[in-house]
Amino acid sequence: MSSLRRVQSSKANGALSKGPSTPAGKLRSSQNAVTHGLCATCLVLDDESREHFLTLLQQHVDRFRPADEVEQGMIEEMTAACWRQRRAWSIETRMFNTHMARSKDGDTLDRMVDAVEIMAAAPSLSLLQRYENRQHLMYQRALRTFIMLRGVKVPNDPSPISEHPPEALPKPEALPKIVEKAVQPQPAADPEALGSACFSLHQSSPAQPSAPPRVKGSGGSA
Repeated sequence: MSSLRRVQSSKANGALSKGPSTPAGKLRSSQNAVTHGLCATCLVLDDESREHFLTLLQQHVDRFRPADEVEQGMIEEMTAACWRQRRAWSIETRMFNTHMARSKDGDTLDRMVDAVEIMAAAPSLSLLQRYENRQHLMYQRALRTFIMLRGVKVPNDPSPISEHPPEALPKPEALPKIVEKAVQPQPAADPEALGSACFSLHQSSPAQPSAPPRVKGSGGSA
């Protein structure tokens, strides 16, 4: 557990950071905007807010902190599914408002019921709901894949596979002997010997207490 002094020192050092300073770091950081821009161009419609999409993408990046381009792809897939699901919500809301505005009888609840009946008779509502469910499943699948990638040992990762030190593990040349000893069959016990042992155990009488030793006095035997 870090001490208070170390925590305060880390915060002070982090406040001094102004971003990448080397040319390679600046070039790598500049590619983030290009990637995000391409993703927004592919997904955001002309009448939708590109800034809102980039904000949603940045929120996912800040939350999950992708370590490489593979994890970044999972984050973009999650953001795309979330954005499309919100788009479906907006379409469903507009459909309700449109049909409710056409109905003039009754209160708000009555006009909502009329809108549901009209929308249920057409295939648009069920199609929109299937679209929403698909986007939700895509988001959950991308999230599970991202979590799985975080727990997979990659070849270039220098961290050890196991917490046990290498000297605690058996050497490769000793594995055949260990396996042979583990699978070696044990000799079966003789049934007659087992029966004799059980019979003698049940027939044995309880041990008799031994007599106390005789103590000789000074004047002769007691």
